Amino acid sequence: MTQAKPTETQAPAGIDHPFLNRNGLLTVGGIVGALWLTALVAGNRWVTGIVALLTLVVAGGLVYVWRLVRKQQAVMGLLQSASASPEARRQALEQLSASDSGSKDVLSRIARAQLEAQDDPKKALQTLEGIDLAKVPAAAADEVRTLRAQMCLWQNRVREARELADAIKLANASNSQSRGLMSAVIAEAWARSGKAEAAMDVLAGVKIDDPDLAQVRVLLLVARVFAAFGAGKKERAKRDLEALMKQDVNLLGRFVTPGQAVHLELQRMAKEVLATHPGMRKMARSQPQPGFRRGR
Repeated sequence: MTQAKPTETQAPAGIDHPFLNRNGLLTVGGIVGALWLTALVAGNRWVTGIVALLTLVVAGGLVYVWRLVRKQQAVMGLLQSASASPEARRQALEQLSASDSGSKDVLSRIARAQLEAQDDPKKALQTLEGIDLAKVPAAAADEVRTLRAQMCLWQNRVREARELADAIKLANASNSQSRGLMSAVIAEAWARSGKAEAAMDVLAGVKIDDPDLAQVRVLLLVARVFAAFGAGKKERAKRDLEALMKQDVNLLGRFVTPGQAVHLELQRMAKEVLATHPGMRKMARSQPQPGFRRGR
């Protein structure tokens, strides 16, 4: 059985700025126009100077955000193209590395880490650790913490994942998908470090079948398995294991593959669920029974 990848390639947290749409631009334009009208009516050069300065600041802010959006679109394009083949992924990584402008370049670093994680989770974690969280906005810093914690969990570095998860603030999520990913990672880290009830509380407000959460549904299900099992809700954990198997039988590799540091009872539960899969039953029937010798 092959294991699912530690992370799916997806766009970094979106820059959904309210000013970069028609209504937002009209609102900003209206405010700036009103300020200039006030300045002209006042006829005071100091008022005019202040309005001119504010206009330059607003214009500079819009240009800055517009450039960020353009860069995000370019990164999203690379991520989409990288899914075509291993060669396409290698080329995308080369382009992202070439355009990396340092630890503040969060978009490129996150995209690189997501692609590197497909083959080398340890390298992906090193890429994320190269970001100076003190020098990036709070929302971006929490996204980096989330992905770092996810990589740590995949490598069974639970204590490190817990420290990162404790510092994440769900309020900093830029959209529902980002919030879903943060919730999944926080819940798994807490559930696997003795805080299962709190993990259940985090997941309680997440509508796992929400279409907007389709990309992170597997991660949420995995987190619910750990949280429910840790909280003693074993039937619920079993239902979520069955939901994972229904989506892709290989997803149960996270719980039954040796070296995954999963509680023995949870391993047994996952193996019992796995044994009900039609493919596994067929494989079991095809195996020679003890003491049975095929005729020549």
